[in-house]
Amino acid sequence: MEDDTKPAWLETLTIGGFRVWHIIAICLGISLSILIMVCCCIRFRIPRTKQEIEADYQRKQITKKFREKLQQIKNSDMDEMDLQKAIAHIQAEFLSIQKCSTSDGHNTPKDPYENLKFKSNIQVPA
Repeated sequence: MEDDTKPAWLETLTIGGFRVWHIIAICLGISLSILIMVCCCIRFRIPRTKQEIEADYQRKQITKKFREKLQQIKNSDMDEMDLQKAIAHIQAEFLSIQKCSTSDGHNTPKDPYENLKFKSNIQVPA
């Protein structure tokens, strides 16, 4: 039988008294920990259907318009404002715009939500 006095390459001592397999395990552990933290902190999700993509786009457009309307509310009115009151305030504003447009003598009432509607040029096969 052979007497192997030479240690395997994984068992050779390296930096700070650690063996090669210690260094490899530490590097893999750190890499895996970073990967897990990144995946837990950042939400990776691709919308699965065209409808979801269009719905997400429409939500973003509506919230953008809503934010613009919220910026127009006076600061003094914002002291006691919550979501329901803000929605009621913006809705009342739209209704007053609608009443003004119908009372101006136009036969066709203007839709106050026209600028919030989503217009898509994507055609879906039936």
